[in-house]
Amino acid sequence: MIKVNNLVKKYGNDITALNSVSFEVQKGEVCGYIGVNGAGKSTTVKVLTGSLEFDAGEVEVCGLKLPEKSLELKKILGYVPETANLFASLKVNEFFEFIGDVYRITKHTRDRRVKYFSELFDFNEYLKESIGILSKGNRQKVLITSSVLHNPDILFLDEPHNGLDANSIIIFQDMIAALASNGKTIFYCSHLLDLIEKISTKIIIIEKGGIILDKTSRELKESENYTNLETLFSGLNTNKEAKKFSYEEIFS
Repeated sequence: MIKVNNLVKKYGNDITALNSVSFEVQKGEVCGYIGVNGAGKSTTVKVLTGSLEFDAGEVEVCGLKLPEKSLELKKILGYVPETANLFASLKVNEFFEFIGDVYRITKHTRDRRVKYFSELFDFNEYLKESIGILSKGNRQKVLITSSVLHNPDILFLDEPHNGLDANSIIIFQDMIAALASNGKTIFYCSHLLDLIEKISTKIIIIEKGGIILDKTSRELKESENYTNLETLFSGLNTNKEAKKFSYEEIFS
């Protein structure tokens, strides 16, 4: 479903964001893609969604080779970016009408799905309000809904929990599991390691533009001395000295 081979992406002459990155994600997998800030997560997602060109390597998503087939890919993927500038002047229901038109969803199907998700994530009272007045959490719910409204084959999520309350996060996690069980492929970036561990069937860790771990969740759990993803991630973060806050050192 996702095939990446020796992917290289540079910004100018000085910054190599992705350095010979290779991995595969199969249909129906939930891939947790994790790393510290600046590791290359968002760059990877932008490349995989056809939003960003790259310098070298081969990338194929859903059988479509990038960047040549990026337009065809965008028709069948869903995407929740780390930061998104929604049309603040549009009402929520107008935004969903726009999304429905883009993906050629019938009015009946669109309205049924909007009603379902707005009740599921509890933002139905805001459907006639302008997006610009919504709270951060409600804007995120609208964004998540727009990413799945057309029933995509593959879903890319870059910090999708931004602004969500605890109950919405639980609902969202259940939704991801249900989508995967129905054959959807999920590529999931998040700093919330406990949530990634709960939902993922595959874990990839990227550090300074290179893959340092690529294993299924079962392989990880069967590894010797494995306790949890947070401990593993801390141990693999080899390029930085371990730091811990000391109250006495700074405030006494």
